[in-house]
Amino acid sequence: MRLKVLKRREGHIEIAVGGEGHTLLNLLQSSLLRDEAVRMAGYAKPHPLMDYSILFVEMKGDKTPEQAIIDAAERAKGELREFLSAFKGELERIKGDGNNEN
Repeated sequence: MRLKVLKRREGHIEIAVGGEGHTLLNLLQSSLLRDEAVRMAGYAKPHPLMDYSILFVEMKGDKTPEQAIIDAAERAKGELREFLSAFKGELERIKGDGNNEN
């Protein structure tokens, strides 16, 4: 993963994210949009043949976009841990039942 800050001003940041596709950026965007201090969060791929996308974050409060991104990544990490725990629990349940179907 390669990151480069392209634009930065009060309440706004644009970051080029190289080597990652829609999966990571969609997860990050979704997590950012759950933050009440975020006015807008999105990403764009400048061209299908380019190997990077641009993440845009615009704030409406005193919170910095950098902090919003950190918080969103931590929130996504927590959700993935929760999913992993639930998934492992389900695998143990079906292994114990000896039933791999509903």
